[in-house]
Order: sequence, then structure tokens, then C-alpha cells
Amino acid sequence: MTGERGAKAEGEAGVGDGPGMDGEAGTDGGAIRGGGAGMGKDATVDNGTTADALELEACEAEPIRVPGKVQSRGVLLVVDDGVVVQVSENLPELLGVAVDDALGRPLAEVLGAEAASGVRLAESPAGGPLGDSLQQLTMHGREWLVASHLGGDGSVLVEAEPVPAATGDGEPTTAVFQQTHAVLREAATASSVEEIYALAATGVRRLTGFDRVMVYRFDRDYNGQVVAEDVREDLEPYLGLHYPASDIPAQARALYEKNWLRLISDTEAPTARLVPELHPRTAAPTDLTFATLRAVSPVHVEYLRTMGVRSSMSISLLNEGRLWGMVACHHVSGPHTPSLEVRAAAETLAAGLSLQAVVRAAADRAHHAQAVADELRRLVGVAETEPLAEAVAQPRLLELLDVDGLMLRVGGASAAVGLLPGDPDRVVRALVDAGGSAVAETAGVLTCDALPAALPDPDGALGEVAGALVVPLPEGDVLAMFRREVAREVAWGGDPGEKPVTVGDDGVARLGPRRSFARWQQVVEGTSRPWSVEDVEAAVAARRLVVEVLYRRTRPDLGAALALQRSSLPDRLPQPAGWHVAARYRPADGGRVGGDWYDSFELASGCLALVVGDVAGHGLAAASSMNQLRNGMRSLLVAHDGAVGPAVEALDRLAKQLLPEEMATMWAGVLDPATGEVEYVCAGHMPPLLVRDHHATWAEVVRNPPLGFLRERPRGGTLTVAPGESLLLYSDGLVERRADPIVSRLEELRATTEVTLDLEVLEHRLAGLESEDDATMLLVTADS
Repeated sequence: MTGERGAKAEGEAGVGDGPGMDGEAGTDGGAIRGGGAGMGKDATVDNGTTADALELEACEAEPIRVPGKVQSRGVLLVVDDGVVVQVSENLPELLGVAVDDALGRPLAEVLGAEAASGVRLAESPAGGPLGDSLQQLTMHGREWLVASHLGGDGSVLVEAEPVPAATGDGEPTTAVFQQTHAVLREAATASSVEEIYALAATGVRRLTGFDRVMVYRFDRDYNGQVVAEDVREDLEPYLGLHYPASDIPAQARALYEKNWLRLISDTEAPTARLVPELHPRTAAPTDLTFATLRAVSPVHVEYLRTMGVRSSMSISLLNEGRLWGMVACHHVSGPHTPSLEVRAAAETLAAGLSLQAVVRAAADRAHHAQAVADELRRLVGVAETEPLAEAVAQPRLLELLDVDGLMLRVGGASAAVGLLPGDPDRVVRALVDAGGSAVAETAGVLTCDALPAALPDPDGALGEVAGALVVPLPEGDVLAMFRREVAREVAWGGDPGEKPVTVGDDGVARLGPRRSFARWQQVVEGTSRPWSVEDVEAAVAARRLVVEVLYRRTRPDLGAALALQRSSLPDRLPQPAGWHVAARYRPADGGRVGGDWYDSFELASGCLALVVGDVAGHGLAAASSMNQLRNGMRSLLVAHDGAVGPAVEALDRLAKQLLPEEMATMWAGVLDPATGEVEYVCAGHMPPLLVRDHHATWAEVVRNPPLGFLRERPRGGTLTVAPGESLLLYSDGLVERRADPIVSRLEELRATTEVTLDLEVLEHRLAGLESEDDATMLLVTADS
């Protein structure tokens, strides 16, 4: 921490089970051979050698993916082309089959023909959620829960755990998942992210029976904080405590992003080696990344024993594949092994609650960013002829952005308001040049909450300013925000700088776990209030509006395109009795409009026209083509009395004749409000979504080529929007992103609509902070 003024331990932490230490977390136990990198001056080896005289071999080098052994609660078989090529050495003890009798034999001879057919080797998924392949099978007269997955080398890893006799006829799997979905439904109505965190802790503890369950959230540097906890009454609470990033090394985080759940049943139980040690075909250790039975790092086992934890389980919380937190479970009263089905249910619960928390947080940020944009638009609109910098630099904006000072330099003019450093331009330049760990960058926005440490300030030019957020603008202009210094206290679970070192019998010194997890209070100075994701996203919204206004004032072509696009969208949307219609359009970053549009209007019959389209390209030409197609479709739907097929056919002829160089996709439908039936034609457009009771499915559509490329009369189809159901239409700008496969982006959209249908939130989450394409959405909902 920067600017530490003092620290003190506050009370002992009982059985010290810090929340970040699960799975391979806490394996900060690398070998040390000379040098002392990364160690405090007070860290010493037991023989008196100081850590400064040692060299740290990072724990990230430990091969935790290929430990060559598994936990002894179950058995693992590696199957290659239907033949068992590796087994865990506890196979005779648990399954009653000798190792030599299993190796080289078909799986059916080892498990029994009926059980082997139930495993369905050819259908084994490539990792992923535990529940995807989970099933109960009878093997050698006993009930087992079996899961399988496809390994990276083409082998199938089959894991089996015996069903305890006492629970073999207990609560069925369906009941466990019913309990899971009940919690998810409760979370859907939660009023805050904090409430969702609390539901995650209580829900997982109720399912699994651990003594302590915590929700652990990371900051951008992977330091963590306990944000929710459900704990046995006699144990010390850890809610609010912070834990350093070193408690979960980078390689462990990488595994958590692939294998979502890890259970250590008993830290005192022996492990079982794989036999033979190497895979016969690859002559390499078998990768156990996705194996639920994978053995744990010996250093981590020592870590847990030091904390008094006998059993531990962790579930990853992910956002777009990136680890943002964990559900950490600890048992101090003895070994603990929730069944595979309970673990699968807990994984499902955590995944669902993770998405709900992420979307709820995104909703809060989206609404705040929209409020900033609306206020900026109002300020600029009131002072349309005033220099842009002066129009933006207003006290009201300081309050909205939660900053103490602001400076805007744009178009050759500067304006500022509130608290500023002595030379703000020099501070901004120095921050841009500084880089390093002290300066974070997100979507092109630079943030630093410890300026005195990050920037040399011999003349005291910073004054009271300790934090800055810098938003680069075109042509070298900039928007900068500042915050004053605020001393703050951070409560850690033990002194994060403590790195005890011991020397083993082999003469190699190793880092070990902290000796104490007592509450350790640190007072930090020289910093401002931290810059949050909400702050960054509000700054991006401000940048988007500033650039849009700047281009409108200085680039007539872009201003004309934006005006044309805006004028082509309906001023209001029809709201038939029993129905609700909503829509949203967002230009590409910087106010660059394209050819996306939505339309909805009432026909003479009382039916509702629904249209979403997309002309390829950006700028005035795309906006002009879009305007022609939009107006043409309106006229043709009216002329054909709502017959969507003939209207689209005529529009295609218009496109071929008047817009021969353009390509456009479109989904056009006519809704009968009395029945909910929609007659539609899809011309090369994205499939719509139907959403009901937090369950979203893709509507099956009859597809045709894009407008201008039809070779025959377009084929149409029908779908029905039932009471309580919503139909979401959108353009591809919402889901396309260069780095991501479109299939994964579509799945992200589908999953997000199961949590919220707030169009502002969908845009914010799917289109992101910056987008190279414009996007539009049209949502039609039938009342229940």
C-alpha cells in the first residue's frame, strides 16, 4: 500500500481461515535460492539467513495442472480410444479392481458393461460446468456419481465418487436443483448487488453445509475483500476484511477461470498417484485442469492446516470468462465432502448469482453513465453557442461525477472548475507518460489514486490533489478529473507483508503461509478515494458526448449524418392496450452513426409494425440509405395493408434499383395485439429472442438473403408472443466484437436477458464502453 502511516493488529482471528485460500489459493510457497526478491526485510530463514540474501523462485512455476495424483475420496480413470491407460492407485480400495487388471482393458471390463455405456464417452464435454456430465451409475454393486470430460490430449477423464450409504436414498437431485433455482428467483428481485452477494453466501452454505461461506471480490490488482459471509455463530466473522493478491497466485487464477469448482475434502487424507505416472501415448503427465479430484499443492495443504481448516471448497465467479471473485467455503470441524450433485448445484447457483450480480452492477453503472450524458447534453444544449470547454466545466458536473475538480481542453480552448493541481497540464502529461502499476488504463481512460507516489512533485504542485482520471480526446485534447487526498483505513486478514521462510531437509528455503491471520489494520495516506469502474464508465460517457458535440460543431458531414439518423427514428412508440414497446439506438463511439434503425407504428387494422434494420457502413451515405429504406418500408407496409411479405419484396426491388451498391439486413413483422401472433420476414438479420419468466430462447426464423440480394419471393414465418412474454429485436452492432466469436456473444446476450430486459443495461453490457459499430434494439412485451 502506498503511503503507509501505521498499522496495528486488532484482536486474534480465532481459527484464522482467510477467505482467499481455497483450491490452489495461498500457494505463496516458492523455493528460494539466493537474492530476496519480493520479500520484506524482516523475513528470515529459520537458520538466521535474511530473506534479502535469498532469491525467490516464484510459486507460479509450481505445476499445479499436472500434479500426477488425485484426492482419495474418488477414483480417476484416463480412457484413450475406449481403453483405460491410467488409473488412480486407490482403484482397488474403492472399486475393488486391481490396477493391473484395469490398465489396457476396455472401460466396459473395468466398470461393467452397463455402467460404461452410461458414461457415454463420445459425449463427454471438454471441461465446463460440473453438472454437464454428472450422472448416477451402479458399479460393482454400489451406487456412484460419475462425471467425465474430454482432456486436451484427446483422452477422456472419468471420475467416480461413491454415494454414501446414508444418503443413497436421500433427497433426489431434482430437489437439490429446485432449491438452487428458488434462490436464483429470489435474487432476480434483489434491490442491490450487496443483497445478491448475501444470497450467494447463505444459499451456498444452505446447500453444502460448510461452517463458513464467504463471497470474495477482487479489485483490479486481484487484492480481495470479503463482501458477504454466512458463518457458524461461534467462529470469528471476516466480513469486510481484505486479502492480498499473493494469496491466489496467477497460475491458480488461470485455473479458476477454467475449472469453476474445487473441493479439498480433507487436508489430512493421503493422495492417490496416477499409474503409470505418464500418459502412455503422449509420454507426458496428464493435464488435470478440469478434474474435480485433482490433488492440491502441498504448500497449500500446509496453508490450510496452519489456518485450522480441515476442508475447503471454492467456486469461481466470472464475468465474460474473467475471474472477478469467488465463493469461498471452509470447514473447521472435520472432513467435509458435499456430494457431486450438491457441488454441481452449488456451481449452478454461484454461476447464476454471479451473472445477476454482474448485470445488476452494470445496470447501476449504466444508469449513472446515462445521467452524466444527459446532464452534459443539457449543459451543452443550454449553451449551444458557448465554447464547449466552458459549457462542460460546471459545478453541477463535479457533483454528478463525484470529483473535486475538472479540466477540459478541447478545440484550442480550456476551462476548469473546482480543485486543481498547480499545473494541471503538466500533471496530465506526466500521468500519460508514467505508466507502470501506479496508473491503470481501461478503455483508454487513465486513473491513479496515489499521485504523490506515482509522480515526482518536488515543488508541491499537486497541492491537495492525490488522484486523477484522464480521458484522452481527439487531436491531443483531454478531459481530466481530480480528487483530493483522503486518508483511509484498510483491514487486512493478517499482515500481507509477512512472508516467513523455512529451510527444508533438502537445504532449499521456501516461503510458507503467514503465521497469523489476525485482523491487521493499515492507515493509508497520500491517496484519494479509489476510482471505480462506475467512475471510468461515467468518464467514457462524458467523452462520447463531448466528441459527438465536437464533431457536430466542426465536422458538417458527421453532424448531418447524426441529424439525419436521429430524425429517422420515431418520436414516440405506439403502446397498444396490454402491450409495451421500448427501443434504443446508440451510435458508434465518437458519435459516428451508421445505418442501423428501428421502427414501430400502428397500421389501420390496429396491428403493429415492428422493424429493425442495418445498412452496412457508417457516415452520411449509410444514414441516407437507411433513411430511404426506412421510409420505403413504412410506405410499403401501409400500401400492402400490413402484408409483410409483399412489402419486403417491393423494398428489395427498390434497393436493387435505387441503392445498387448497398447491402442491408432487416427483420420486419406485423403484430396482432389481440392474439400476439407476429407475421414476419427475416432478410439476413439476426434471430430475435423470446423471454419469459427469466428464461430466454432463440425464436426459430425462416431466413432469406439480405435486401438487394433476393432472387425469389421472400419466405415468411409466424411466431407468437404469449402473455408475460417479450420479443427482443436487435442489430448485429450489439453483439459483434472483433476478438470474440459471434456464438459466444449471442449466448452472452441470451443469458443477460434472463436477468434483465432493461435496454440501457443490455446496451451497456453487450456493446461495452466503446463500440466500432452502431446498435439498435426494439423490445415488445405482452402484459401478463
